[in-house]
Amino acid sequence: MRQVLRPASVLILAWAWAPLASGQAAVDRVGPPSWWVESIDQTLMILVEGSGLDGATVRVLDGPVRVARVEVQPGGQALFVDATIPGGASPAACRLEIMAGDRTIERPWDLVAKPVPKAETVGLDDVIYLIMPDRFADCDPSNNEVGTVGDRLLDRGDVQGYHGGDFAGIRAKLPYLADLGVTAIWLTPIYKPGDSWFTPPGASGKRFSDFHGYSPVDFYDTNPRFGSKAEYKALVDAAHTLGLKVIQDHILGFTGPKHPWVTHPPAPGWYNGPVDRPPACNFRFDAAADPHALEATRRGLTDGWLFGFLPDLDLRSPRVARYAIQQSLWWATLFEADGIRLDTYPMVPRIFWADWSEEIRKARPGLFAVGEAWTIDPVDLPFFQGGRVGWDGVDPGVPSVFDFPLYSAITRVFSGQSPPSDLAKALARDGNYPRPDLLGTFLDNHDTPRLAAVPGVTPARLRMALAFLLTTRGIPQITWGDELAILGHQDDRRDFPGGFPGDPRSAFEEATQTPEEQAIFRTYRDLLRVRKQTPALRRGTLTHLQADATTYVALRELGGQKAVVALNLGPSPASIKLPPSLNGPIERAFGEARWTETPEGPRLDLPPESSSIFRTPIPLAPTR
Repeated sequence: MRQVLRPASVLILAWAWAPLASGQAAVDRVGPPSWWVESIDQTLMILVEGSGLDGATVRVLDGPVRVARVEVQPGGQALFVDATIPGGASPAACRLEIMAGDRTIERPWDLVAKPVPKAETVGLDDVIYLIMPDRFADCDPSNNEVGTVGDRLLDRGDVQGYHGGDFAGIRAKLPYLADLGVTAIWLTPIYKPGDSWFTPPGASGKRFSDFHGYSPVDFYDTNPRFGSKAEYKALVDAAHTLGLKVIQDHILGFTGPKHPWVTHPPAPGWYNGPVDRPPACNFRFDAAADPHALEATRRGLTDGWLFGFLPDLDLRSPRVARYAIQQSLWWATLFEADGIRLDTYPMVPRIFWADWSEEIRKARPGLFAVGEAWTIDPVDLPFFQGGRVGWDGVDPGVPSVFDFPLYSAITRVFSGQSPPSDLAKALARDGNYPRPDLLGTFLDNHDTPRLAAVPGVTPARLRMALAFLLTTRGIPQITWGDELAILGHQDDRRDFPGGFPGDPRSAFEEATQTPEEQAIFRTYRDLLRVRKQTPALRRGTLTHLQADATTYVALRELGGQKAVVALNLGPSPASIKLPPSLNGPIERAFGEARWTETPEGPRLDLPPESSSIFRTPIPLAPTR
């Protein structure tokens, strides 16, 4: 946000265009609906939406907020209010007074104390657990049809319907997650979505609900089927009490197709392209990274509507950008985010991310953010990670991106399509990144097939894939139910067994898991404990000792501690010679491999289709 407000008395700017409609004034929404106090002055843009607001004036009652300017938009459907919150102000229950025609409307607008973050930001020591709230656990069936218009949205037999998961369900299962050993939860978006079924263009009558959260219609409210803002805050507080961090999923570049802005934009040019003939996103990530590409091709990535029907916000517009940055700051600050995941990150102009990152640093210094940049090309992906200036003169400032090239290699290797040496080849491109250690690594997510469902992935190979994920560089992310090897894909997002009324058993309890679920669950829990107990696996340097047609062996080193990770994907035992520098005290932390010390260096004997981890003791700090 680079606009500077002039201190002034109220100035009203009315557009010369004729209003679209007239009638009694009404206010539908105010955003942001509140803010916090700081020690320095803050300038804010408040968007008031409604009808009949032609010629309106605005003032703030019962508080220190000063209105500098009010701009009325065509048709009287929106007001942009520039306001200042004086530095050192105290929290107050303010009221906005909007006077239009012969009507006066008041809306509460609170100034609150700025929350003090209760946890460190997400970082190298964390393991992220992705939750789609609707698919995890339902502990409050009373909210399952809140606000529904038309046909019921709740239908667990329909993969595109709501299934009933909510904030209460997640909160109830936090002890399970803490016991599993993850340290952070990432919830897919919780914004308020549409309240009825939607059929996209070209879908041949197929209907979809917005259970996934990626079709917002109100950026300052929660999905009522998940719960209220107060219930979400209670979930965050409960997670922090158990030592779990919370990552918010922010949508800044687009809205849902049912957002009121589609028919009543706050200002001309709010969206990219004509709403009735929208340009479709071309997904040309390579063009963004290529200094020689056509600008029109790059604009096809940043200005096109996702899938041709998700309205794309014009974030080159200062007003639109400011609105997006403010809603992101509001959620991250008032609801104490420990990290932010940025949806469709490359589809937004990089200069916007530079501005966003600057404002996030001011409000929440050091807050972790990771962008979704879905390209498997290791040449293109590094362009999107913040930390250095690109060919365009812009450093987007976002410290991490998800490592889709490594995800692609993992899928190929552990499904038998490629040799383990492809893992080393993928990691060999780490020199292209500003900070490869900060990349988000994963076996699958809510938009991909579950690795357990990929043809060729056996239970043994799934366990090996997990051993690789939790011991290689990066910040690992697992998806709800991965620890049970649940199946599914991006169009079949499965429920967590036992999270819903009427489920025949609960996989949240080890005693009622199937034998197959118990086996993979124990592997997850054991490996997560080894990772937690072994700093070298979280923060150490990475050296490849062997990577060939059947085996992969890597060394992680940190502060004198060494950890050796060995995978044998072959059907036969494998014997591997290691460097003499690895002779010395060692312990097996995981697996069944044998370590034999010889004068020429240790010999590692690996059972077929297995993974093992060996580590040296952590050196003691010198005493005085």
